[in-house]
Amino acid sequence: MKLTEQNIAYITKNLELYGLKNQNLKEDILDHICTHIENTKDDNFNRAYETAIQQFGGYLNINQIQRETHSQLYYKSAKNRYKILFIIGFLNSILIATGSLFKIMHWPDAGKILVLAFAFFILITLPLLFYSKYKDKSLKYQS
Repeated sequence: MKLTEQNIAYITKNLELYGLKNQNLKEDILDHICTHIENTKDDNFNRAYETAIQQFGGYLNINQIQRETHSQLYYKSAKNRYKILFIIGFLNSILIATGSLFKIMHWPDAGKILVLAFAFFILITLPLLFYSKYKDKSLKYQS
């Protein structure tokens, strides 16, 4: 079966209507549906379209594919964010321990090191930690 521009526009509009937001994923699914319809021997577009949608498991499964794709994309960024958070937290704990040791031993510049360590903690470590927790919760609510 040969698809027309109206058929492709109809499929695209239906994908948007059923909540497919990721543009790359929408194009991929549109391509798969069009390929399936073109390879069928059925001349009725509506029947071929419904068959193609059922191959994906229906519109609910298409939304599930979108959620899984989003989760997989998020996992990679979350992994990198937690590596950075671990390194920054480790460096911050070293600064605080060094400043505390200098303070206990009454060595010079102890106050400067402690101020730098706590400023680093307040301005970098805590915001990154809260941002990571916020992103984790937002992903949980999207799923």
